Amino acid sequence: MNADLLQYESQIIGAVSIDSSLLIKIGDQLHPEDFSGHEQQVVWGAVQKLWRDGKPTDVVTLSEVSGVELHILADWARDTYSTDQGSVSTWANIVRQKARLHRLTAGLADLMNTAQERDADADSLMNRAREMLMGIEQDSVQQKRTTSQILKDRIAALDRRMDGTESHIGLTTGLKDLDNKVYGFKPSELILLAARPAMGKSALALQIAQQAACDHDKHVAVFNLEMDEDEMFDRFIVQRGQFPADWFADPRNHGDEIHRIGKAVQSLQHAPLTVFDNIFDIEGIVAKSRSLHQQRPLDLVVVDYLQLISSRNTARFGNRTQEVGEYSRALKMLAMSLGCPVLALSQLNRDVEKRPDKRPLMADLRESGSLEQDANKILMLYRDEIYNENSDQKGVAEIIVRKHRGGPTGTVFSAANMRMYSFGDLAHSGQMQAQEASYDPFN
Repeated sequence: MNADLLQYESQIIGAVSIDSSLLIKIGDQLHPEDFSGHEQQVVWGAVQKLWRDGKPTDVVTLSEVSGVELHILADWARDTYSTDQGSVSTWANIVRQKARLHRLTAGLADLMNTAQERDADADSLMNRAREMLMGIEQDSVQQKRTTSQILKDRIAALDRRMDGTESHIGLTTGLKDLDNKVYGFKPSELILLAARPAMGKSALALQIAQQAACDHDKHVAVFNLEMDEDEMFDRFIVQRGQFPADWFADPRNHGDEIHRIGKAVQSLQHAPLTVFDNIFDIEGIVAKSRSLHQQRPLDLVVVDYLQLISSRNTARFGNRTQEVGEYSRALKMLAMSLGCPVLALSQLNRDVEKRPDKRPLMADLRESGSLEQDANKILMLYRDEIYNENSDQKGVAEIIVRKHRGGPTGTVFSAANMRMYSFGDLAHSGQMQAQEASYDPFN
């Protein structure tokens, strides 16, 4: 057994036991069978299980789950050279390449032994060789397409849009005007929805989430760091039932008006919608998202909100701006690895309050850091009635598209009814939100 390889494996496990956020980068690169040491195989299996369950990967927990003695894991952690992401990624790549090489040589040796048998069949051996090579090739983290294949796929997608069999709209927001402006939410996108408090950004995000799940059978995960699951589902019921939230809070005199609650509950009950109010760190959000994705591919992840996220290892951050920037990068990597959009809500700083025109700008993003760079789309919510008591724009929200990578920017005007936590296209503001939810982007 290669002593240097065992050292790399122990270094990787030691590093992730110190800083579990490293698993965001390498968690899917390695499998237990990639490790050459038996103890390392067992421990890495425990690491992946804990990570997917959103639990810590410290040496004590790893020892309890894996059965490997604590002093061995403590030695690996103590002897770890570095927890630098680049170094650990390099070690992981070495281990993975060595594992693939081992599988290749073992497979070739098995083929050679079979070929020497008296009744060996050439065609059968060729098929076994192809299957072995394909299996090893599929072990790679990403299957890189050729330039020709990429171009072929893009032209085929263009043809489907031209003949109407595929929409240019991704996951619909439920708002026609907004979909037409930003083309919905596309796979692998990080979308920021930012606003000052009380503008309705949580209401809009929850509306998008529940409509995607209930009306389009999309698998949605919502991580809410400031609202518990009871409050979230109260809002879902109000949104789908289309009655004022104050009637729901005090139904004694409004029994007749909230008869729609039954249909709302039935719709939510069977929707592929999962909410979390007890996961507050980026490692847990990523791990739980990956776990759900394994059960059924996710179509949308919502995080409310960015500035409330923490980490299990904040000591590695120089300042708060860098910290929030790391979280946005992790969410962007999550969107790309899962192939689904991630909608992250963000607060704005108070500078917007000092200007005569209080419509937010990208520079108002709180702890902006790399937020502007990481996001594919940045949407900002503004309601004039919050600042102007006599505003002639009451019941109107402006969804300002400040960034749209590959598309137009501008402002979408929306009907906003905060008593029902609902948003709708102004052209349909007199209709029930249920009609908005049934919007089909293909038509």
